[in-house]
Amino acid sequence: MNIYEYIDKYGDYTFDEKEFNQVDKVIFSFLSYANLEKVFEDDLCLTIAEAGKQYLELHPGKDINIIAIKEGNKLLKYLRNKKRYMDCKLYNYEYIGNDEVQFGVVSIEYLPNQVFVSFEGTDSLFSGWREDFILGYQFPTISQKLAIKYLNKHFTFKNQSLIVGGHSKGGNLALVASMYANAMVRSKIVEIINADGPGLLDNEYKSVRYSYIKSKYTHIIPNYSLVGLFLNNSNNYVVSATSKSILAHNIVYWEIDEDKFIKTKLSDFSQELDVSIKKWFSKYNKEDKQNFINNLDYILKEANVTSILDIKTKKRNLFNLIAKSKDMNSHTKKVLTEFIMLIIKCFGNVKKEELKDFLSNMFKITSRTFQDLPFRKQND
Repeated sequence: MNIYEYIDKYGDYTFDEKEFNQVDKVIFSFLSYANLEKVFEDDLCLTIAEAGKQYLELHPGKDINIIAIKEGNKLLKYLRNKKRYMDCKLYNYEYIGNDEVQFGVVSIEYLPNQVFVSFEGTDSLFSGWREDFILGYQFPTISQKLAIKYLNKHFTFKNQSLIVGGHSKGGNLALVASMYANAMVRSKIVEIINADGPGLLDNEYKSVRYSYIKSKYTHIIPNYSLVGLFLNNSNNYVVSATSKSILAHNIVYWEIDEDKFIKTKLSDFSQELDVSIKKWFSKYNKEDKQNFINNLDYILKEANVTSILDIKTKKRNLFNLIAKSKDMNSHTKKVLTEFIMLIIKCFGNVKKEELKDFLSNMFKITSRTFQDLPFRKQND
């Protein structure tokens, strides 16, 4: 069964009657995607039932958000009438979205003094997508600093047991915030859930801070993972997904048996991709990766690429533009070419109709948001 079938099956059981389990933790990891900004304008604390009701009143029409936010909104509406979830308290909601940073988080008290802190993954702002790339060469990022600050601000002096989690970039924020929170907060954290999110750079992965929390940490990834393979991770729990493509990133495709995700092994596709991604990133330094981000956007706009589907169909044009560019040195051209080849490899086996709804917004957002950035000129 999927998460909605799980909610239907166990929605009438309280957490006292059926314990808070792995599936509930992943559901709460995803709930922070829900569009709660206007919902919390006049309230500091709401139950899931109250938040769901207010959301429906504020957003009565068709949901036109990208898939992650749309799924988060759907979850909120789905949980609001279920005995198991309706009285859970949502509070300490924060959201920042601008050209520099995209950061969201909400605390969910599911039993007295037992709190799940849910960090949001990447939404429709390109600042969030850009920060996903920046994770590959910079620590800490702005969102990571905000996540650490959040835990310290709200839980240093509270006598509460904490589970910290998130999906995609939110899973990375949960991991980093738990590592770098102060000692009082860390002592209250009983578990950390990273649902198919990136891991850590080498220095942080080998650090004492990571060793402090490693035993509490679980990295849950689908057998056709892509995002969760990025950077260093351990304690992987590989789950079976019904989609054998990038869509497996969405938790709605993760298969459940009773109250646990069905465990399996990583697909050959993801194993090969894992090696390719790590090999590519290990070859280049911080400056190469910074140049790559700026130059990639320029090339995509010049080639009129508006989605990942276009990368597959317009690859010849992309490679010609890179080869003929007088503003990039040969090394930068090589970095860009290799990355585009890696993207084509990643999505080569994905059906067109599967990708269209999930990723069509990604580079549309890129071309709108990056138009004022200067193209980084270099000498050969």
